[in-house]
Amino acid sequence: MKRILVLALRDLRIEFRGRSGLLSALFFLGVVLLILGFALGPEENDLRRAAPGVLWVALAFAGSLLAGRVWAVEVENGTLDDLLLTPGSREWIYWGKFLFLWVLLLLVALVLLFMVAGMFYLPLDRAPGLFLTLILGATGYAAVATFYAGIVVRLSTAQLVLPILVFTVVVPVILAAVRATVGLAEGAAMAEVASWWKFLAAFDLIYLTACSLLFPFVIEG
Repeated sequence: MKRILVLALRDLRIEFRGRSGLLSALFFLGVVLLILGFALGPEENDLRRAAPGVLWVALAFAGSLLAGRVWAVEVENGTLDDLLLTPGSREWIYWGKFLFLWVLLLLVALVLLFMVAGMFYLPLDRAPGLFLTLILGATGYAAVATFYAGIVVRLSTAQLVLPILVFTVVVPVILAAVRATVGLAEGAAMAEVASWWKFLAAFDLIYLTACSLLFPFVIEG
């Protein structure tokens, strides 16, 4: 646990000091929301109906930008081999990188939630449910993105290949998160929304376990 926290905090400190990844993701989100807002028109009902999809599509694309930052420090400084030479099992490297990306995704997701609420009239009266959906969705996305970012870290075309690999796997997460957000926005029964939360929680548990176990073999390859 100490190694995981030290690795995640180091990466977060470097990221916040440089701020290039976060600023580019937030700028990208602003452009996407403006384009979608103009495309959907000024009708409040149309904007409100599209809000859940806009929220998660924008977050998915912003997450692809942030996923590239997971191993950026190791590539730029040539420290990946140093991490691999650390004694002990290598699962802690995956968990440290996952925690780093998870925190970044949650920060961006919170900013995005309020931006969508203001521009697309997404109701926030069931904010605890929306926050839980963001946490579960971000967990699944970060679990997959961290793993695949480790696979392509040594490739020169990593920035091109990574989004393709990640989006192929996280489609169920995006769809389930959208359905849960739609239910919350439209005042659906909590039992209906909870079924999507259970799906997201199961996805998170399965992929976190599988990626953690497979990561030592992948990163050495």
